[in-house]
This record gives sequence, structure tokens and C-alpha cells, in this order.
Amino acid sequence: MPSQKITLSKYFKDGIHFSCLQCGECCRGLNNGEVYLYREDIERLVEHLNSNGQQYTLTSFSRKYVKVVRSSFYWENSKNGGGKNYSFKALGIKFIGEDESCPFLVNNCICSVHTARPYQCRAYPIGWNMLIKSNRNFAKYSKDCPGLKKSLEQKGEYYTPKEIIKWARKEYQMEKQFFLEMKKHQFDLFKTYSFLPKDLSQ
Repeated sequence: MPSQKITLSKYFKDGIHFSCLQCGECCRGLNNGEVYLYREDIERLVEHLNSNGQQYTLTSFSRKYVKVVRSSFYWENSKNGGGKNYSFKALGIKFIGEDESCPFLVNNCICSVHTARPYQCRAYPIGWNMLIKSNRNFAKYSKDCPGLKKSLEQKGEYYTPKEIIKWARKEYQMEKQFFLEMKKHQFDLFKTYSFLPKDLSQ
């Protein structure tokens, strides 16, 4: 997870054009890492699904769609300029199938919860600290993401550097808040999020 300092790479320093083309490529977890979930993500997804006729509680939703993953956070010490990297349990989407697709992906490329999707999904790519800071990571992701390929042609919605930094700071603040909650509860995930079922898959 990122530190608070944000220095935009050459692809983002002057702003970027980007529009999601809903190809579904980044919705398959096999090669794209985890989709992290926080309390507000789960609450928003439950509300969305229930408004469409489902009857989930936070607990039943978590049992079906959530798994335990590993995460980390670098805690900066403002007094001496140092810091410490913490590693702990977090929550992620429980992928399905051989290609580890998101369970909300339908017809191979359409997100069925697009308006309520997790922050990590809605923030891509402008809110991803690991992407906006790194030329190397941008080059890697743009190979598979048609939206990023189009951004090189300056096609898509335009985001200013100020907007990009705002999105990225939001990501940092969410991760920081979760870290502080976990630290308060001695990094016990089930005490931090008491609605989680005790048999949650890990």
C-alpha cells in the first residue's frame, strides 16, 4: 500500500485521458491481483443488491463474496522522518472459475454492480498510487487495458493532475483508516469488522 507522498509519473503529470471500455480484462483476478474491500464498499454493494431484490446482510454477503487476503501499510513517523511497514489481514473479492473472475462479471465483460463497484475498481487508473507514480507499471497495465491504450492517443475523459492526486489521496486515506482500525484492535480482522462470519474463507 502507498505512502502519503504522491509524485506523478510522466503519463499522469500533465493529466490523462481515460474512459473504461468495460472489456472485463481487469475483472479477472488470475493475473491482476486482489480487489480489496473496505466496510463502505461492502455496505454499498449490499445496498445495491438488496435494492434489486436480494436480501443480503453484511454477514451473508461476506460469506458468499468475500475472502481474507494479505495487505500492508507503511506508517510514517512525522517526528523523525522514519517509518515502519506493517503486514496484516484484509478483505478482498472472492474470485470464481479457473481464470478467477469477479463474481459480479456477467457475459464475460459486463459489471453487474458497476454503479456500486468497490472503490478500487472505480478509482482505476487515476486513484491507483502504484500506477500513477510508476512509468513501468503504466507500461505493464497498458498492454492489456484498451482504455489505457486509448489514453496514449488522448482519447477518453480528461482528468487533471489535481483530480488525479485527489483520487489517489482518497485511496491512501481509506487504507490509512483501515490500518488504524486494525491497529486499534491488535490487527484482529474479526474484531475490526464484527459482522464478518467466523468461517470466512482465507
